[in-house]
Amino acid sequence: MPCVVERAMDPAGVDTDLRSGRWETRSLVRAGVAAAVLLVSLAWVVVASGSPTRVDVWVFDLTSQWTDAAPWAVDLATLIGALTGEVGATVVAVSATLVLAARRRWSLALFVGLSGAVGVVLVEVGKRAAGRLRPDGAEAFIDSGLDRSFPSGHAAAGIYVYGSIAVLLILVGQRAGAALIRWSGWVLLAFGVSIGASRIVLGVHWATDVLAGWALGSAVLLLLAAATRPDDAPLPIGGRG
Repeated sequence: MPCVVERAMDPAGVDTDLRSGRWETRSLVRAGVAAAVLLVSLAWVVVASGSPTRVDVWVFDLTSQWTDAAPWAVDLATLIGALTGEVGATVVAVSATLVLAARRRWSLALFVGLSGAVGVVLVEVGKRAAGRLRPDGAEAFIDSGLDRSFPSGHAAAGIYVYGSIAVLLILVGQRAGAALIRWSGWVLLAFGVSIGASRIVLGVHWATDVLAGWALGSAVLLLLAAATRPDDAPLPIGGRG
């Protein structure tokens, strides 16, 4: 009889082999391309409008009213921004890459390292090309790059750096049957997404900047996962290898 492989959809909408934790390349590519299309669409809207969209202004005003009554939210967003900025994200990405390389998990190190490198380059190119101004008052938290608002680098790094490490934790948890490790990966991924939201709370990015950052980070993460296949590699602990 032919072997029937049981399949399911994970929370990201990607087909998963329940026994091996392997994702379908076509699903990864489709999701990555969809994220890239969203990014390009947002860039077109931002460049064509030349000013914040109505949604940007509405979200900014709503958030400002809320943070005026909850100053602790601004303090928390400031702390998150300080810990997860360019320096923090670079340290995390480089450290994870070196640890994986030291353990000779070359494809995993390539996945994390490339995600960080490609993500940084694309964000900087996008910021310089768009030349979008940050919201009024951003200078209180940002001392340079006030004309580099789109896309949000923090939001993107939350996906392509913290998301790449979260993917490995989820895979380790699946292979080793360790629910705590698997859920730690999902928590880290949720934290990565929250980094972008903190930039809106802080008032240093428009909502479309953050959405574009999420789209860019997702496109990088998904397409590099399809190219390097971290789910096929021996993992640092548990499972195969």
